[in-house]
Amino acid sequence: MRKLIQNIKKNSQKLLDLTPKQKENIILDLVKILRENFKVILEANAKDLENFNKGSALKDRLLLNETRLNALCKSLEEIAFLEDPVHKVHKGWVNYAGLKIEKISIPIGLICVIYEARPALSAEIVALMLKSSNACIFKGGSEAKNTNFALFDLVCKVLKNYDLEQCFLMLSERKELVELLNFDDLIDAIIPRGSTQMIQEIANNTKIPLIRQDKGLCHIFVDESANLKNAVDIVINAKCQRVSVCNALETLLVHKNIAKEFLPLLAKELEKFKVKIHAHQNALEFFKNSNLELLVATQKDFEQEWLDYEMSVKLVQDCDEAITHINEFSSFHSEAILSNDAKNITKFQRYIHSACVYVNASTRFSDGGEFGFGGEVGISTGKLHARGPMGVEEICTYKYLISGEGQIRK
Repeated sequence: MRKLIQNIKKNSQKLLDLTPKQKENIILDLVKILRENFKVILEANAKDLENFNKGSALKDRLLLNETRLNALCKSLEEIAFLEDPVHKVHKGWVNYAGLKIEKISIPIGLICVIYEARPALSAEIVALMLKSSNACIFKGGSEAKNTNFALFDLVCKVLKNYDLEQCFLMLSERKELVELLNFDDLIDAIIPRGSTQMIQEIANNTKIPLIRQDKGLCHIFVDESANLKNAVDIVINAKCQRVSVCNALETLLVHKNIAKEFLPLLAKELEKFKVKIHAHQNALEFFKNSNLELLVATQKDFEQEWLDYEMSVKLVQDCDEAITHINEFSSFHSEAILSNDAKNITKFQRYIHSACVYVNASTRFSDGGEFGFGGEVGISTGKLHARGPMGVEEICTYKYLISGEGQIRK
């Protein structure tokens, strides 16, 4: 394994020699071969779905169909036409000694991405890595093994045409990952996408820096001044449009003064999706006349990423209590305030610590494609290096170029 990784590290230099136009052409070739092989990909995905025996939320993440494959191809096309981030000058200046100093973007180097389900990532991440001149090792979940390799085999056919196939590697076995975690002298960063348990296990067993893509325990606070009709629409979209994703709503906080009017309106819409409600004691009475399954929320419920048609609900006294609750329970992914009070909006934006903070909009927009990045390696919930959706710029770092004319320091 060490020799294999060393070879990838060595070959990664080829990625730095690619021109922006060459990168664009390679990614467009990936789109072409994917479009020509939808049947092959879907047949492999059908095998994975047939063998799958976990929850419906994970099954939705695993599922591919023509609509999702077309969306994948569109994403790759958007990545192809992005501005090349490599060697981009962030700033430049001349210091007191006459040295010309430039801060420029460079690739991180060799990145390992570990992900569960989500087989489309096996192609999307290749495009992001090519655009940013990063080499990459992929470790997908066993539940998507057939689909991952079907996609990666197609990718490799294109890469071989450009002598780049040895810059990328896909692993499938857990024992391979265990061995790989020891190569902190070769691998520059690990980006794990999956459960908190999986991420923590990796962190406990490697010295390689992690850029965490943790769970999405997302909140919405409906303030006293919110437009209630808009608030219902936003909450339904955030919770019910696609429940299995990390930017879906998991906990709803409602100002106590509007609960009597707002929650019955919301309940009618939630009934259409049969959403199970985990209500704090102070919110129970507002759901008792609904047809929703209703449970008394425990402390643990407010720590839960449901990834299903379930939601925690609590009433709060004011914006301050909402902020306190969110900062205590959040995974620092995405939060929203629905309000027309400028003071509360400013306070929420300032004191919420999460990577994405929304005003009067659904948390479902936390996505590389929606942000205009074409795609994403993941959504970083940490505070170092990168936060939120990680596109090509976020998988670059930087260095300084200093040019002189014989200067020496006195």
